[in-house]
Amino acid sequence: MNTWIIMVYELRRLLRSRSMLINMFLLPLVLIFLLGVSLSGVVGVKEGAGIKPVHVAVVNTGGGGAGTSAMIAAFLEKPEVKEVIIPVDAQSREAAESGLRTGKYAYAVIVPPGFDREVQSGQKAELEFILGKSHSDNRIAGTAFDNFLRTLNYKQAAAVALGPEALAASPAVTEQAAVVMGDLNNGGRSYTAGQFYGASMLLMFLLYSGLIVTTSLFGDRENHTLFRLNSMPVKGWHVFTGKILSVTLVSILQCLTIILLSNRLFGIYWGNRPGLLLVFCLLMITASVTFSAIVCLFSRKSATAVNIINIITIVMTFISGGMLPLPDTWVNSAGMFTVNHWVQQAMIRMMLHSGLEQLLPNLWVMCLICAALLGAMIVSYRKVGYQ
Repeated sequence: MNTWIIMVYELRRLLRSRSMLINMFLLPLVLIFLLGVSLSGVVGVKEGAGIKPVHVAVVNTGGGGAGTSAMIAAFLEKPEVKEVIIPVDAQSREAAESGLRTGKYAYAVIVPPGFDREVQSGQKAELEFILGKSHSDNRIAGTAFDNFLRTLNYKQAAAVALGPEALAASPAVTEQAAVVMGDLNNGGRSYTAGQFYGASMLLMFLLYSGLIVTTSLFGDRENHTLFRLNSMPVKGWHVFTGKILSVTLVSILQCLTIILLSNRLFGIYWGNRPGLLLVFCLLMITASVTFSAIVCLFSRKSATAVNIINIITIVMTFISGGMLPLPDTWVNSAGMFTVNHWVQQAMIRMMLHSGLEQLLPNLWVMCLICAALLGAMIVSYRKVGYQ
C-alpha cells in the first residue's frame, strides 16, 4: 500500500510538470517530423527508379507486308513490352545506324528474311542487335530481347524434337509474361527516413526518461523530504520502488503516445507486429530505468548523474547509427554494445515485415541485458540503499 501511494503521488506530480510533458511528448514528435522531412533523400531504402521506354529501330530486311516478322511484331505488341520498348520501323540498316549515331534510336534490331519460317522449322535463325550510346538503354532493350530469344530457343527445340505441331500444343510458352518489373530489395518493401528517425528518436527519448529517475530520486534528497519519509513507518525500498514504477508508467505512456501520434500525423508505419513492438519498447524502458537508478544510487550529486546519463545516451544513439546512418562495419561492431542497436534493428525489420526468426536474436539479447541490469540494480540498492 505504501508503494502504491508513493507511485500515484509521483505520477500526479510528473504529469503536472509542463516542462516534462513538452520534453517527453512534444519534442520527440517535432524531431521525428523535422528529421524525416529534411533527410528523406539521405536515409532509408530508396524506391526503385522508374524505367524510361527505349526507342528501338526494327529493320525487316525481307521488306514489308509478307516479309515482316510476325513473331517480332507480336512480341513488341505485348503490354508489358510496350512499357519498356517503343518500336520504330526503319527502312534499312543504314538508316538504323544513322539514327543510332544521332540519338534518334537507342537500340536497333535487324530481322533477316524468312526469320519466322526458319524458327518454326527448327532451322538456324539469327537476329542482329546494334547497340546505342546509352549503357542503361542497351541493358533494358537487351534484357527484353534476351527473354524473347530464350522463348524462341524453346520453340525451336520443341519443333526439332516433336515436330512443328508441338508448338500449338504448348500455349504456356506464349502466355508467359515477356517482361516482369520487380524490386529485388527486401521483398519489395522499403523504409523511409520518417520510419528510421521515428525508431531512433523514440529509443533516444526512452533513454532520456532516465533523467526523470534522477529528478525523482534526488528531489527528495535535496528537498529533505526523504528525512520525513524515513521518520514514518515506510521502508526505503517502498519509496524507491514506487518512484521507479511511476517513471516506468510515464515512459510507457510516452512510448504509446509517440507511436500512435506519429502514425496518425505523419503516416509512419511501425510494422506488422504491434505486440512484439511493445515488448521491445518495454525492454528498452526497463534497461533505461534500471541503468539510471544504478547511476543515481552511486552518485552523490544530481548533476553528476544527469551528466553521466546524457553522455551515455548521446554516445549510444550515435554509434548505433540513430543520429546519422553510419557504415555497416561501425554499426555492427561498436553499435552492438548498445541497447539502441538491438531494438532499432528489430524495429526496422518489423517495418520491412521480416520473419520472426530474424527478430528473436534481438529479443533474447535485450532480455539478457535487462535481466543483468535489473540484477545489478537490486544488488546496488542492497549495497548503497536509498537514504
